[in-house]
Amino acid sequence: MKKMKVMAVVSAVAVLLTMSALTGTGMAKKWRSGHPAAPDSVANLTHERFIDLVAEKTNGQIEIDGYPAEQLGPYRDMFDNVVRGMQEVGFLPVSPEFSPALQAVYTVYLADDWEQGKKIYAPDGWMFKLLEPIFSDLGVKLLGFYFIGMDGLGSTKGPVVMPEDLVEQDIKVRVWCPADRLFFQEIGAQTVDIAFSELFTSLQTGVAHAQDNTPEVSYTLLRDVTKFYTDVGHIFEPFAVIMNKDLFDGLAPETQTALQEAATEALAWGNKKSEASEEDYYRKMEEAGITVTRLTPEQRAAWKEYGRASWEEFEKVIGEDIMEYIRDHAQ
Repeated sequence: MKKMKVMAVVSAVAVLLTMSALTGTGMAKKWRSGHPAAPDSVANLTHERFIDLVAEKTNGQIEIDGYPAEQLGPYRDMFDNVVRGMQEVGFLPVSPEFSPALQAVYTVYLADDWEQGKKIYAPDGWMFKLLEPIFSDLGVKLLGFYFIGMDGLGSTKGPVVMPEDLVEQDIKVRVWCPADRLFFQEIGAQTVDIAFSELFTSLQTGVAHAQDNTPEVSYTLLRDVTKFYTDVGHIFEPFAVIMNKDLFDGLAPETQTALQEAATEALAWGNKKSEASEEDYYRKMEEAGITVTRLTPEQRAAWKEYGRASWEEFEKVIGEDIMEYIRDHAQ
């Protein structure tokens, strides 16, 4: 009988601790947050800044352990874990597993530059307003966006200046999402689906000749298999800063405010630093012997024409209503 009473007390204490964690009172909570970027990247510095700010603004009531470089698993698994409440927070590329509508973040030529991109993804921007309820329906609280940068085209053949160069030089482009696949297919290029973990070897062996990533990713991870790089700028690539919505909704209002403030401050710092570093990576690529092509406005307009033409097929991925919303708001 005494043993049963002890077990009942232990169970009651466990319930109280769980309720305390959800309401934002009681002992400090230990959360996990992860992302796919390298430990020495601006993304990770931003992630660490967010973690420090959360601890500061919650007076140590929430402590977050940070895991860069997919230490918690592939980014899609981390996204899945946040949705399911198995991981509290993530700085993550948007996973298409739960809702094709989320692929709207990768619509090509939403923004021509950083200034436009940051504006449309700001909390009062039209893209944020489109995406926030989609995240919410999945059980995810969207705290903001960190931007890796404007995607360009790195290749082993080239130089690539005009879209038609991809066809004339018989360049096979590795693609990673429906938006870029349809974009390059609209141009008439061959496309191949290859996991990022296999991309270096694929470029080395000729399974693919080109890939589209930001200057940072192309330099830090792929410079040894990149001979040419063109600033196509077709995707303004974001990481979504997300947390489990049930967890967020169960927190005390002041804790919710602290988390949002921490995200807003960290992202303002990180995005400024990320934008400034982009030019440094162009310089580093040139110093590494990569031929960098910076498009003129007229040349960029030719790429953009193909990009906007690909929206017709992309509509089948994200839905007619979302595509019409994008058409109505995109400059």
